[in-house]
Amino acid sequence: MLPRRRAKMKHRIRQIDLQGFRGFGASLQSFTLPESVVALWGGNSQGKTSLAEAIEFLLTGHIARRELLASAKDEFSRALRNAHIPDSVAVFVEAHFVCPDGVCRRLRRTLTTDYDGSTDCVSKLEIDGAGCSESDVEARLGLRLLHPPLRAPVLAQHTLSYVFTASPTERAAYFRAVLDTQDLEDFRASVSMLPAELPAPSCAGIKHLSALGNIAELATVLKAIRNAKTKQTIERALATAIQTILDSIGVTAKASFIERIEQLDAELTGRRAQAFPIELFSRKPLAPWTDPIGGLADALTIYRREKAAISSESQRLVALFESALAIPTIHACSEPTDCPLCGTASTLTPERVAFLKEQLTANEAYQAAEKAALEALRATNAQLLTLSTAALAALPRFTTVTAADRRTRGFTVRRAEALSGHAEGSRRWAAASRALWRTTKRYCDHIAALRVGIEAAINGIAAWDTDTDLLNGVADAADRFAQLETATASYTAAVDTISGAIMAAVDQSVQTTGWEELIALARDPAAALQALNKLREHQQTVKALEKALREIDVAIGKVADEKFSDLSVQVLAWWERLRPGEPTFFSGVQRRGTKTRRTVDVKVALSAKEDRSDIKLRDAVAVFSQSQLHCLGLSLFLARAIDGGAGFVVLDDPVLTSDDDFRPNFASSVIEALLDAGVQVVVITQDHKSWKDIGHRWEHRGAAQFQIVRENPVAGSEIRGQGDALATMLAQARPFINSQDSEQRKEGATRLRRIIERFCKELIVKSRHANGDAMASITDYDGKAYGDFSAQALALLTLDPSHRGKLNAAYGYVTPGPHDDTPPSTAQLKVAAGDLNRLKKDYLP
Repeated sequence: MLPRRRAKMKHRIRQIDLQGFRGFGASLQSFTLPESVVALWGGNSQGKTSLAEAIEFLLTGHIARRELLASAKDEFSRALRNAHIPDSVAVFVEAHFVCPDGVCRRLRRTLTTDYDGSTDCVSKLEIDGAGCSESDVEARLGLRLLHPPLRAPVLAQHTLSYVFTASPTERAAYFRAVLDTQDLEDFRASVSMLPAELPAPSCAGIKHLSALGNIAELATVLKAIRNAKTKQTIERALATAIQTILDSIGVTAKASFIERIEQLDAELTGRRAQAFPIELFSRKPLAPWTDPIGGLADALTIYRREKAAISSESQRLVALFESALAIPTIHACSEPTDCPLCGTASTLTPERVAFLKEQLTANEAYQAAEKAALEALRATNAQLLTLSTAALAALPRFTTVTAADRRTRGFTVRRAEALSGHAEGSRRWAAASRALWRTTKRYCDHIAALRVGIEAAINGIAAWDTDTDLLNGVADAADRFAQLETATASYTAAVDTISGAIMAAVDQSVQTTGWEELIALARDPAAALQALNKLREHQQTVKALEKALREIDVAIGKVADEKFSDLSVQVLAWWERLRPGEPTFFSGVQRRGTKTRRTVDVKVALSAKEDRSDIKLRDAVAVFSQSQLHCLGLSLFLARAIDGGAGFVVLDDPVLTSDDDFRPNFASSVIEALLDAGVQVVVITQDHKSWKDIGHRWEHRGAAQFQIVRENPVAGSEIRGQGDALATMLAQARPFINSQDSEQRKEGATRLRRIIERFCKELIVKSRHANGDAMASITDYDGKAYGDFSAQALALLTLDPSHRGKLNAAYGYVTPGPHDDTPPSTAQLKVAAGDLNRLKKDYLP
């Protein structure tokens, strides 16, 4: 028995409005639903699935069929918008939900962008006219949606078959959604990703340790290296490793650890050089720019000022002035006195002596300024020489070797390309080398020219007047140095592109792979031990996570088993309502094994005894017929819906039309159990008998019936009330009308003749009602032929003069149909049906 749930008000759909969605056209379709049962009937291709998917789209923003069935998502491009409606027509689905709090709320979803290839559709969601988010469907309306791919309580044919046609992984995902264990799976997935997300320890020592695995001779020594716990043990292990390699190449290892390192290093260098002089790629770091100007600018400014303060004549007579002032009487002169040099009387006045003293003082300042300027020029010259020398020293080593020597040693672009396997990288390196050489030469030539000018200034500063050119030239040298830095960086990047591959190729050719890394580890055992400890810590963390993952798997398995057991009880209850007492019946849903996560089996029981004892278990897919699989899919869906607390279910053709034996069980036992569980039932079916049966059986519970009719693709599907018998008859006749089989067309003619008679009767009854005859009924014309009331009906066709002729012509087309050997053509039947449909719209809307 289905477990009774606590009485609780659930969601109910009060009204559905839709426009432009899939098979529905530009005309707004709206219908009101009772709280109990709604049955909608429609023939093939009338819009039944469109209605079911419209409700699914409203709730989820997508249709599950695209995820479940499409081999490529682009098959559903532009699948949601009716292809025949104008672009200006909005496509939307809206439902009025009575929520558990008793308040009626409107949920509306408008399609803004249809599916396009692999791109999802886009829609706008509103609650009571205000925009909202997807999470508000549950947060504000309280509508609980389940996990993908089947989130909404909407059952369609593709949903029924999915669980049996899906791959094992997809089936497991489906049951995780059914059992609501996706949160546990998400948690497991998060834990399983942690090892990959853990930042792997990274340092030079770890890279070196990894490279040791490439040394075949160390296969037995590696364990000792990896297990080392102290500096002493790692040193011993590394010393043993080096000795092992030296022994393998026929070199006697020296006694000390340091000596062995140097032995291996020498062997490595020598062997590499035999294959390719890779050291010629190397270069010294480029020394940073140091401004060579220093105090030169200030020294030259002072020198120019002091030089201008003393005349050239004074500079020429400085020695004479010094000699005169060396005479005490002249130096201390306070009144005019005779000049001792020329004998002129009273020539040397105190004023003239003071002038001589001023000239000597000015000359001393000039001499000091000249000395400072010369020292600054020499300092700048030396600094420029240093910068030029450093630039040349920073050139790659191969630039110091002649071209002939490079070719002899195999240092060529072609050889680099062959070893690196990187043609483009080798060409970039060659181009970068040329650019670096040219940039360095221009820089050094510029400095050399500056130094020539400085040397000229030093040798003749009194006549030198190009100090501004020198200062500008030094500033230009700074710009050239920046260009040199760029060229150097480009060279380094180009070398990095190929040097690693060349080194690996060289090491492989001379069998020295891993030697350089071993030498690096041996030179710094402390760093090697630190790298080992980092690796151990990381491995311990990974192992702890892996253990946690195994424990999580066990726990999830136990939870899944319990839920599978509960689910199986409920599925069996629904199965027994649909197919009671069968010897082959549903048994359970279970994992394939206790350690299995990704494979879920649906088992059935086979029994040859009436009491269903001594059962044999088999897989459902292998044993069940299509009809049985269909019923099992329905049972699974209903069990999931009830367990998920659904307030309503939408069932699109829940029972196969061919299942005559089980349709009554659905209409009675299944719907009764759903109603008892407080679930509103919406059934969409192409089986007219089931539609009528549900309507009659549940009339006492307020069941409503509607018809889905699509008279032409442009107008789209329409939803009509159950009283529209003519629409139902026309829809039922359409497959026979379109048939190429003569017997089928005879049946179509018979059905159209009945429709004509029905139309005339309804038209006459409508007229009688309008004239006050409230008791008029179609049954008044039971047993009467068309000729008995046709004149009365034709007289009522007054809206258009052509209408009487159309009715007579239609009757003329179909009257011979049931009796003649040659039935009406498909074209005749289509014309008759079209005319009748238009007459119905005009006179019996």
